[in-house]
Amino acid sequence: MSTTVSRPANGVARFVAYDRNPVRIGNPEDGTAISVRAETFVEEYASIAIKEFVEKSNGDGFDTVYVKFDATSTGAQGMKHDFGASAEPGGALAARLRKAFETSTPVYVAIETRRRKHVENKRDEPIDPRTPIHALRGASGESLSGQPQATKANCVKVIVAAGSVDDHADTAIASDKDLRSDISEWTQLRGNKLGDLPPEGWRCLVADGKRTGGITTSGPKGGATDVDAIAEAIAGRIAGAKGAPARSGQPAASVVRGRPGLVAEAKAWESLNSDGRPNMGSYLAAKLRATHQSAVYLFQDALTAVEESEQPELTEEKSLEHVWQLTELLLWLADQVQKSVVGAINRNEASHKEAGQWVQQVIQTRYPYAIEHITDDEARRAWSLAVGKAATEDFSRTQRMMATYLGIDLGPADSPVPQRAQPQAQQPGENTTEQPQNQGDAPAPAQQQPTSQQHPEQEQQRPRPLTAGEDPDAVTAWKNLAEACGMGEYIDDLRFILKATFKVPTGVLGEIEASAFTRQVAQWATDPMAFRQQAGQAFNSDPENRKAS
Repeated sequence: MSTTVSRPANGVARFVAYDRNPVRIGNPEDGTAISVRAETFVEEYASIAIKEFVEKSNGDGFDTVYVKFDATSTGAQGMKHDFGASAEPGGALAARLRKAFETSTPVYVAIETRRRKHVENKRDEPIDPRTPIHALRGASGESLSGQPQATKANCVKVIVAAGSVDDHADTAIASDKDLRSDISEWTQLRGNKLGDLPPEGWRCLVADGKRTGGITTSGPKGGATDVDAIAEAIAGRIAGAKGAPARSGQPAASVVRGRPGLVAEAKAWESLNSDGRPNMGSYLAAKLRATHQSAVYLFQDALTAVEESEQPELTEEKSLEHVWQLTELLLWLADQVQKSVVGAINRNEASHKEAGQWVQQVIQTRYPYAIEHITDDEARRAWSLAVGKAATEDFSRTQRMMATYLGIDLGPADSPVPQRAQPQAQQPGENTTEQPQNQGDAPAPAQQQPTSQQHPEQEQQRPRPLTAGEDPDAVTAWKNLAEACGMGEYIDDLRFILKATFKVPTGVLGEIEASAFTRQVAQWATDPMAFRQQAGQAFNSDPENRKAS
């Protein structure tokens, strides 16, 4: 039985996984028989306390375990209402839960919500595996919030894993009979909020050009038609329901699939094609897509951090609109950070990407996007000002550190730009005609640069420091750490924690200064398993591994 490879990065993870055992049904695409894995909904809690542990029996040989959890013990914002789930009796999992209850020790817990069997005509009739699990839970749109009555009628909640908060090796797993999904897939599925990001080697089922629930193998079936149908389904979800009004400020237009001989698509670094229209294959287009992806994650994480009863009622249209406006707000913040430190706004420059990365880091480490920022204009305004100020200070400090290293006198800081009221981020669903990146009117937090005396020795450029890749001792220490945490064969996957820790582009040793690298590796080596957990979180959180919604 496989055990969890990593734990959720933010304390709580909610995502769609899939039954390990496929069922044979008629293919909705062409009517032939096909194997389908049905959806199941997984909730993971990195640390949670148990309030009640009850073993029940009906006297007919049917036993079960019921566990009630203390929601506030998770530390997740907005989780106030206790909840429960059942577990298989008599095994290691039940024993681990009982031990945690008797010793009042928090545990890591994973719970599956999966479809019931409906009793019809005196037969157990499983619900169609093509029915999405969110539909059975009564959830809709971008929100993962379900309806208790719908969930109770269509689903059962079963505990499938429990273990020590600090020791991942101490994890008890439900039996093959009681566990539905494949735990080894969970690492790549934690971003699968809606069920449209199946694991590698599998694809979503599509009927009448729309995605249904369930997945099947990604082998060729139907050729190009299959791919086109999936693309249409995804495009339909992003654009909204058929016939929905175009976003304000953007004229509705039919899709142009290409005009051979008339338009030559420009190079990736060029923002315009030969006809003067935007180059949709440019770095600028990729930046907008990546920023939108970040906005999706911020929005989803804010919702899933609170109990379903605490989540606002948002239609799919309002949720999508809020994500787009959050995208614009993130771009606007990067604009202001770049302008304050570099002196001008240019989204095609690499410095704009770095400014945006500092914005993201501040959000992830100091000022998370929370539920009140979705519903409260004033709270969102205060949040954006705090994020912009902190990111500007961090980016400025980075510039000062670089100047010191390079022996450059930056001179006195420019006069601060007067602060003005930030453009109000729109509420979900509101029509907007002005976007928050009005660059000339945007506040730019004051850049503070230290003055220094220019020393004669600084006029001679300092030698380039040794990188970790050039230091045999550093390379050996890195390999030893990888072996110690059981990642020796997968050492390349550890580059993501190097990217996150040292803020380098790709995480290779040649990008990192040797002495700083050696100090950090020595610190990680004191607890290899904690390092492995951090590395797993960095891998899951990196944009390279987080698929777009």
